[in-house]
Amino acid sequence: MLLQLFAPALVVAAGGMAAGALLLQTGVAPADLASATDEYARIARWLQIGSAGAGVMMTMYSLWRLWRWERGMEPQCPCGGLLSRPVSGRNGRARRCLGCRRPHPEN
Repeated sequence: MLLQLFAPALVVAAGGMAAGALLLQTGVAPADLASATDEYARIARWLQIGSAGAGVMMTMYSLWRLWRWERGMEPQCPCGGLLSRPVSGRNGRARRCLGCRRPHPEN
């Protein structure tokens, strides 16, 4: 359950860091293109900062949901697990338990 809560934040943060590092690697240019290299470096740094910030915000949201679930303020499955966000599907909107993966129709 915790992996499903925190994995998206980790993927966003790590993916942004990797994309920024890749952009820095491809941004290496000859001396006559120094201004283009500076532009790549600026974009790469902002990409890394933005992805780290988005990862932190996603982690804080997951921690907030976990805190609310521990206190009984979040919807729960009969097994006691935390329910995911509502997702639209063929049979209307439903939530899945992050513990047992059973679907729960939206009321």
